[in-house]
Amino acid sequence: MKLNPEMLKPSIRSAGRRWRISTLQTAIYVAAGGGMIGRLYAEQPADAYVDTRAGRRPYPLRDLENMRRVLVAMAEVKGLNPHHLPPMPDFHNCGTF
Repeated sequence: MKLNPEMLKPSIRSAGRRWRISTLQTAIYVAAGGGMIGRLYAEQPADAYVDTRAGRRPYPLRDLENMRRVLVAMAEVKGLNPHHLPPMPDFHNCGTF
C-alpha cells in the first residue's frame, strides 16, 4: 500500500512532541540495511533512492519507501528541510551493524 503523506500530516501535528525525528531516522537507517544507503534515507529522505543493483535490504523496498514518505512528512510538519535533516544518532561501536 502506498502512503499519502498529506493524510499523515494531521496525525503528526496532533501527536506533537511525541513524534521524534531521531527515532524514525534510526528505524529507517536499520530498515535500509545501514551504511551509506541507510544514512541517505535517514538524513536526506527527500532525495533517497535505492539502486536496484545494490544488495538486499532487511525490508522490502515498498516498506522502505513508506517509511521515507513518513519521515519527509514529519520533517515538513516540524519545519525541517527533508533534503537535509539533522545528523542521526551516532551508533559507533553499539553493535547495530
